[in-house]
Amino acid sequence: MDFSNLQKLTQLDGVSGREDAVRTEINRQLQEMGITAHSDALGNLIAYVPGTGAHKVILCAHMDEVGLMVKYISPDGFLSFITVGGIDPRTLLAQRVKVHTAAGPLTGVIGTKPAHITQEAERGKAVPLGDLFIDLGLSGAEAARRVNIGDFVTLERPWTVLGDGRFCAKAFDDRVGCFCVLEALKRVKTPRLGVHIVFSSQEEVGLRGAGTAAFGLEADFALAVDATGAADIPLCRPQDYLVRLGGGVAVSAIDAMTITPQWLLQGLLDLCRQENIRHQVRIAPRGGNDAGAIHRSRTGIASCAVSIPTRNIHSNVEITDQKDIEATVALLCAVLEKGLNGLQ
Repeated sequence: MDFSNLQKLTQLDGVSGREDAVRTEINRQLQEMGITAHSDALGNLIAYVPGTGAHKVILCAHMDEVGLMVKYISPDGFLSFITVGGIDPRTLLAQRVKVHTAAGPLTGVIGTKPAHITQEAERGKAVPLGDLFIDLGLSGAEAARRVNIGDFVTLERPWTVLGDGRFCAKAFDDRVGCFCVLEALKRVKTPRLGVHIVFSSQEEVGLRGAGTAAFGLEADFALAVDATGAADIPLCRPQDYLVRLGGGVAVSAIDAMTITPQWLLQGLLDLCRQENIRHQVRIAPRGGNDAGAIHRSRTGIASCAVSIPTRNIHSNVEITDQKDIEATVALLCAVLEKGLNGLQ
């Protein structure tokens, strides 16, 4: 599998509510496949590919990434900020960022009070969000001239290939899901199921785009293709891993937003076994994804999250495994080609 497109997608910037660059690129790729898409008021990108059968599926992947927003510019030119989406402040200190201004992006770094002048009681504690700032290297006057309150900020980190077929980058959540949907559409030219395609907006701030997009669609079931946190690391117990890198596509049984209907869960697991697709069952006591919004649309749409395990999620050093990505694409292709549980 060629992962160059995944690299391209992760390097685009698209904080929740500002997914324009991601939407433009995905739309360009859909047009190359002969698929016509449209955007709605919330910035979702929506398309439809007819199937040879009578039944339909929604494939949804969100375009947005977590980020920051400028809330204050000090007289000395330092920027205070809030988070947009769920970011652990412990991951932010000493990171490089891009501040997206009207005139273009500015590079900065996140700093705090240096360790050698902290009080004893402060040492060894996590730095609270309010004690972090962005340093652009600009004077107060220049920062005030170039930056506006409300400018968005993205985390910056280049794509890196690690050992054993693993990748590290920002925004795998959820550009890796976008990549998997695009890859499945490239491979399955004539699907058995009709496919409603949704590249959604504002997932990280409350599943907002998927809820409005799904309201206008009719389908037999929906798959939310998303990254999911993998905790298969030191200091975590195996029973708390949720999913493992390299364990295959994660088919969700339950999370805080959705309980997958038994027929849908079992149908996906059976299809994985029939097609020899590496897979694992995801049971998550917290968190959610676009399935949580889609399954409550109108009179309800049976929904399941189909996820790619990702370490260090919601940071700029997220890690994925190519075997899990390949397994996710294989499952999506099998669903489109064969249908599910008699839905063809």
